[in-house]
Amino acid sequence: MPRAGRRLPDRRHLVPGHRQGRLQRNGRQDRPGNQTIIFGKEALYMIPICSLLVLVAVIALSVVTKKNAGILAIIASFLFASIAAANGVDIKVSKIVASGWPMSVFFIVLATTFLFGIANLNGTTEALSQNIACLARGNAKLIPILFFVLGAVISGAGAGGLIVAVIMPIALYVAEENKISVIMMSLVTMGGIMVGGLSPLAINGIVAKQLASEQGLTNYAPMWMAYGVSMTIFSLGAYLLFGGLKLKRMETRLAFVKFDRNQVITIAGIAVVLVAVVFFKQDIGLMCFTCAGVLLLLGTADQKKAIASIPWATILLIGGRAVLINVVKTCGGIDFLSERLSGVMGPRSAQPIFVILGGLMGAVSSGTGVVMPTLIPLASELAAELGTVSATRLVIGVIVGTNGVVISPLSTVGGIAVGSAPESVDKDKLYNQLLIAAVTFILLNALASAIGLLNIFG
Repeated sequence: MPRAGRRLPDRRHLVPGHRQGRLQRNGRQDRPGNQTIIFGKEALYMIPICSLLVLVAVIALSVVTKKNAGILAIIASFLFASIAAANGVDIKVSKIVASGWPMSVFFIVLATTFLFGIANLNGTTEALSQNIACLARGNAKLIPILFFVLGAVISGAGAGGLIVAVIMPIALYVAEENKISVIMMSLVTMGGIMVGGLSPLAINGIVAKQLASEQGLTNYAPMWMAYGVSMTIFSLGAYLLFGGLKLKRMETRLAFVKFDRNQVITIAGIAVVLVAVVFFKQDIGLMCFTCAGVLLLLGTADQKKAIASIPWATILLIGGRAVLINVVKTCGGIDFLSERLSGVMGPRSAQPIFVILGGLMGAVSSGTGVVMPTLIPLASELAAELGTVSATRLVIGVIVGTNGVVISPLSTVGGIAVGSAPESVDKDKLYNQLLIAAVTFILLNALASAIGLLNIFG
């Protein structure tokens, strides 16, 4: 008989200090010569909880003081990692930045903002935004929808979610120019990109389909459809909530503008980046940086102004918080939450919990490289043991949760969205709004799963 509320295998090894035989006893560690515990063995089991509290405190303090959350996060990381290390956690304080700084995201944001900084300086972005807005024929209500469709098509053709680095700067510039909510444009544009990103031609979709196939689930369509529908509905909700239908028709009918020499060269460079990424699977960061360098060599913009246009404050914001998240993960905070959730799984609660687990793990780990490869086989195994829920249904939960959380600024896609915002945008505010939006997406889909709405797909 299926066992409701079945606990997963013992995971005490996830508790900091329990790894490699280092569990503390009677105020001492098993291995001699290690650091002395400051607060006693009870502190070891409080560290995961405290790490989560520190994360919440940093976010709250940044909101209240309006200080750069990346700076606060690095300070908190150093202080808390020092305390954790002194209490037996296997963490090297001197390595917290080296191990936690998101180099891939850092370089992508650096390269793309460098490229589009040049496009902004020579007027290319402004001209493109006006010409794209002209496609709406003066109807501002259509502009976010145009970017949703554009993102879905390009991403679904094989570019994947990282194409946000090319599309988002233009989308947010258009939003600013036409008084469209930046958070709405961000969510709608990312929504379209991620719907396409789960196609069988894009990297996330390829990985998800392959992993499901290895578990005997050869019909990928319902999994993609479940995610696509949920993200489309969420994007539509953002469109309506942030005034998409209230956008006024442009008073002045915009005319298509003619591009000058520098703008033509810049557009050609951006087109080369798109083709290289979509059809030749080149690294988007390297392509953007190379393109930016060539544009400077061709004299399309002033070099000093282009370098100064890189949003260093935003890069610090994204990197600093990633360092803190890595400290929380190392100290067992994420595993603590995962353990509490996985311990109460049953036939009815399994899919909602997988949505939450996927979102939780996807916020701090690579969804493609870590979360889906970990949770999809686990979902299949659990479905077999429970016997009353299909593996497809649980895998849907994993896919929806893992890929839904990418709109968070803690993820690559969300981080690039924040970095793409024009200088006139309050990026701290946008960061927090995207964080709230990601949590909302996960909770809404967990609720939809709990009441059976996701069951129609599998």
